[in-house]
Amino acid sequence: MRSIFDANISGDLKCRTCMLMVTHACNLNCVYCYENHKDNQMMSFEMAKSAIMKEAGTVQRDERFERLEIDFMGGEPLMNFPLIQRVVEWLEAEPLPIPFICFATTNGTLLDDEKKAWFHQHRNIVWLGASYDGSTELQRKNRGATAENVDYDFFYEVWPRQGFKMTISKESLPCFAEGVLESQRKGYYLSASLAQGVDWDDKDACLYLEQLRKLSDTYIKEAELMPINLLIKPLFRLNDAEEQQESFCGTGRYMITYDIDGKSYGCHMFSPIVLGLDGALEMNKLLWESEEIATDLRCKDCFLKKYCPTCMGFNYHYRGNVAKRDFRWCKMVLAEVIAGCEFQIRKLSYKEILTKREAEYGQCALEAYSVLKSFSLDRTTAPFIRNTLLERG
Repeated sequence: MRSIFDANISGDLKCRTCMLMVTHACNLNCVYCYENHKDNQMMSFEMAKSAIMKEAGTVQRDERFERLEIDFMGGEPLMNFPLIQRVVEWLEAEPLPIPFICFATTNGTLLDDEKKAWFHQHRNIVWLGASYDGSTELQRKNRGATAENVDYDFFYEVWPRQGFKMTISKESLPCFAEGVLESQRKGYYLSASLAQGVDWDDKDACLYLEQLRKLSDTYIKEAELMPINLLIKPLFRLNDAEEQQESFCGTGRYMITYDIDGKSYGCHMFSPIVLGLDGALEMNKLLWESEEIATDLRCKDCFLKKYCPTCMGFNYHYRGNVAKRDFRWCKMVLAEVIAGCEFQIRKLSYKEILTKREAEYGQCALEAYSVLKSFSLDRTTAPFIRNTLLERG
């Protein structure tokens, strides 16, 4: 049986991701949404086909890539379902000369019986992932009453390995653990992340740690549940303060976004739906291959800098600089690392024999926790420098 830690492996670097902004429209108004320039514009089939053919050519020419993932983005991508339908049926009739898959993340509210039947029929070429915030209460808090009655069993039955994407907002944080467990006991697999651009504070960090510890206690008692990704992230990144900071995704290098007019961006975060027409940053405006593109010098000595996720798109959106991280995020990341260390140490301590990978996880967790165990979330400021952590604790 594969270990839960073996499942947490980095992304497929042989895959080129082509994001198509098929629509700027959305039928919901989620509390954490960062797309401030929605409208009713739609991408045409000709534009989508042109972008896909261009990226298929990139995969053929570039030795880094072997496969193409075509992501239908929005807004809510199913607002332009006729385009998705036409693209998929074209690709089935005239397959690309490379391996490919189509994908869309949707809020699920527009999936009527006719669309379900079509997606089920074409499930091997197009996958749907649901954005899903847990219990009915969490859905209502984050996404409004419209999202309460989505048929999540449809997603689970048709694409059981895909899982759901959960975003933790300030509003849903107090009942986050309960919502996760309610979903997991239905058999759903969840991947969670914190909402960005939020005014997180010390109280939120303490509550986040409390919620993660509740999950940890439950996973120890109910071993059949798959631990949430937040508790099983690799801790290999914690130790070497001399290493270069890096982007946590392939923005501008392994992925590209085409807007409705065919203009290209590193990812959707740099496109007009997020930044507006005047603020959008086209693909050729940044040196995406630069080793220093994600370097924030304020964080150069931070103990957590290699673990701490940074999104260049959010950095640019909220702070006007692709490298400049959000210091309101720091305590939340620290809470997550503490909880992850505690859980990984506890989980592995129950095993008599460890795999090589499990042993690596355990050793990293022990080393990190020796620094963090006496650390107080409400008595320090970021960045977190190793030599002063124990003194502050």
